[in-house]
Amino acid sequence: MSPIDGKGAAEEGGPRLCRIRLTAPAAAMPVLLERLEPLADAVSAFEQTVDEAGEPIAFEVDIWLGARPEPAAFRRDLERACAGLDLVLPDPLPIEEAPPETWLEAARLRTAPVRIGRFFVHPDQGDPIPRGTVPILLEAGLAFGSGEHATTRGCLEAIDRLARTRRYARVLDLGCGSGILAIAAAKARRCRVWAADNDPIAVRVARENVRRNGVADRVRVLLSEGLARAELRRAGPFDLVLANILAEPLIELAPGLARALARGGRMVLSGFLDRQADAVAAGYRAQGLRPVERIEHAPWVTLVLAGGAARPVSPRPIGRLRVLSSR
Repeated sequence: MSPIDGKGAAEEGGPRLCRIRLTAPAAAMPVLLERLEPLADAVSAFEQTVDEAGEPIAFEVDIWLGARPEPAAFRRDLERACAGLDLVLPDPLPIEEAPPETWLEAARLRTAPVRIGRFFVHPDQGDPIPRGTVPILLEAGLAFGSGEHATTRGCLEAIDRLARTRRYARVLDLGCGSGILAIAAAKARRCRVWAADNDPIAVRVARENVRRNGVADRVRVLLSEGLARAELRRAGPFDLVLANILAEPLIELAPGLARALARGGRMVLSGFLDRQADAVAAGYRAQGLRPVERIEHAPWVTLVLAGGAARPVSPRPIGRLRVLSSR
């Protein structure tokens, strides 16, 4: 399993990172990740052990910090985060220092190819590409999104279905992380995509991934805090809006994202747990959007919402998808 969250405090070319590694039972993961999010600059989780059916039993959790923490104070924070989760903290805390390149290499080594709908997400140019798939050559690095996490998977499934049934010409991917959703949208349909993130590291990684996938002429990656960048506001309205973030910021962004969506457009939201889905949906219903699909990979949820009615467009056959090779 690849990076779950990657805010990244280190600036581009920045300082050495600190890592604290824990082992957590699979049942604790959804709550643990939610509790760790405010404490860390990035959190990554990888399956450590699985049962006979291939279901995870335990995860190796890496907490990444841009500066070395004060051990006693950070331990108290972790104890609160782990309370009631059947997780024993090591004593002393294993605080290791590593340059960003070490993190990037670790992510690259642990990311395996994965097929999601027509999309084939893979880390190595030498990977054989299955026939009939849309390849996405991806190095997640310090940015969210490798295709293995349930929220990214749900978004890719939604993009695949929408690309088969709808036409979209202008796409916004807000909180783009590694750029995986922007690349998927650009490869599934020939369209213009604006991808934005508030993390300079994510922007750097996304730009490189866009270049490696041969869609730099159609995908523009920007550093922006939400929709603050004027270029994003000028580029809209968008036929398709993608946002794989967290529940609270998604609800806060609802008015702005609703304004950015074209009439009759679709919005794909993820990054939240099933118990948060109703609150997210309610925030967008208040802006005139209605849920039309719910994709569940428990305990995570992806919602597809529809904007106001547009003039009807006669459907046209999609035909065979033209695969744009990244090799």
